[in-house]
Amino acid sequence: MSQALMPVPISFTGQVKLIDSTGIFPIGMDGIDVTERLWELAGAFDGSTIDVKIKPRNTAWGQIDAILLVVKHDVLERPMRREILLVPEGNVVIRVMHNVEFYLRKAYRQQGIGTFALATEARAAFELGFTKIIANAANPPDVGWRVWPKLGYDALVDVDVLQRMQKDLDDIDFDYVQGCLRISHLWDHGLYSLWEQHGAGCIMEFDVSSVDSWSMRRIAEIIQDMGS
Repeated sequence: MSQALMPVPISFTGQVKLIDSTGIFPIGMDGIDVTERLWELAGAFDGSTIDVKIKPRNTAWGQIDAILLVVKHDVLERPMRREILLVPEGNVVIRVMHNVEFYLRKAYRQQGIGTFALATEARAAFELGFTKIIANAANPPDVGWRVWPKLGYDALVDVDVLQRMQKDLDDIDFDYVQGCLRISHLWDHGLYSLWEQHGAGCIMEFDVSSVDSWSMRRIAEIIQDMGS
């Protein structure tokens, strides 16, 4: 029988190794060198190796050359993957982080590592002018659809999900506009249990456009509670 891994202290101070597989280092955005902040955008903890690559990606905005951050560390079940997307929206180009994959080994879960990784990423993304972090929360048995909103991810409640919780909402005369109800609305009104009961996987967004966004306030509250 293999010996169980013991929890280890994890820190986020930038003590990482960057591997340039792009051939274009340093990485710049609008003339600003962001190479030294890639570890933050990756949410990478000390001791990580980050392989930086350029990969074409088919997205909702068409095909885009994404900056792919592949993070390796002993506490990860498999490499963590983050993408930096510069996408056209109207007459401007917006910056979006895509959190593709993050799986800790079982012995390192429920220590707050994922929370601190997201908080590190969100702070850097805000400071560097990103608008949002997106992630695909898979359906059960994966738990991201249920856990991520607790950290600040948000999404519109899909019509099928809304139909399943309709009776519960009607029973308490909950006032909402169909097609506009968000997971965050359920959270703020003490109704998150309805999402946990009836929710499903979907594309979720973490709003980093302002420190006053619901997402940023939510993650700040969690970090404060963890430190108290």
